[in-house]
Amino acid sequence: MAKKLRLGMLGTGIAARKLYLPAFQALKHRVELVACANRTRQKAEEYARLASIPRVVDSAEELLALPEVDAVLISLPIESQPEYVLAALAAGKPVLSEKPVASTAAEGRKLLAKAARYRTPWLVGENFAYMEQADRLFQWIERGKLGAVRLVQATQLTLMDRSNPYFHTAWRAAPKHPGGFVLDAGVHIAHLLRRGFGAPSRIQNLTASFNPELPPLDTALATFEFPSGALGSWTSCFSARYDGPILRVYGEKANAELHYRDAVLRDARGKETRFTPKHDSFTGQFAHFADIVLKGVKPRVSPADALLDLEIMQAIVTPTHRSARRARSRSA
Repeated sequence: MAKKLRLGMLGTGIAARKLYLPAFQALKHRVELVACANRTRQKAEEYARLASIPRVVDSAEELLALPEVDAVLISLPIESQPEYVLAALAAGKPVLSEKPVASTAAEGRKLLAKAARYRTPWLVGENFAYMEQADRLFQWIERGKLGAVRLVQATQLTLMDRSNPYFHTAWRAAPKHPGGFVLDAGVHIAHLLRRGFGAPSRIQNLTASFNPELPPLDTALATFEFPSGALGSWTSCFSARYDGPILRVYGEKANAELHYRDAVLRDARGKETRFTPKHDSFTGQFAHFADIVLKGVKPRVSPADALLDLEIMQAIVTPTHRSARRARSRSA
């Protein structure tokens, strides 16, 4: 029987319950949850019962000292993660840390400089990198199915109100990172753009704050120029409803769309080719992390990659003089 990755979890919040747990259940033959810790022990104990984790400890230090923990998953508020990433690397425990890599690009660069002294593997959890439908879309582009790409549209719209459990997360309600939900969630799509079309050579943006309960902003628009000369647009809004693709890619021969559940290619005659993934992106992410630790494969998203994604998002959410003035006038 192949060896399982024995994983310790630091942080057992909403993502651990709603996003990680189904993936762990699908990967029970490859990943074994052996210990967990949370700032509130009761929450750790509740998650341990839910996920059948045999051991609960009171601190990160205790978790990292456990000999049965091969690697650690860190799912904490953005500003808290760097301290524990470094502690895990120093303890020789491979790390999967949640995105973004840090609260700001400057903090990210400091973290990477400190982490460079360690040889321990470190993967940043940008799970969109493991979307099978994204892989297929980029394959269509690489194989020339679309011809030369002319335009790329990225859309990130989610109505974030009190009915959404993430609305009540303390570190998102009063974020210490720029951009709030737009930056926190946006690094996923920034990764897809950079992977598929290269880091934008130019970014122009506007931002707005329509809902004061979503500080510091809830909306951002941007236009891009990619290294190929193709142009792109970005639309983020967390105070509006939307049901549509994450990406639309327009080529000289065909168009393609990336959705959360599939990818679609439409040729010049309107014929559709649809690809539906077999696995969700979190299952792919945790399977890849197991391969990193147990088989020595190269991380698909390095900390340096994640820093580039954060830099793109920071450029998108940094308010221009005009957009900041408009936001002030609305709140007056």
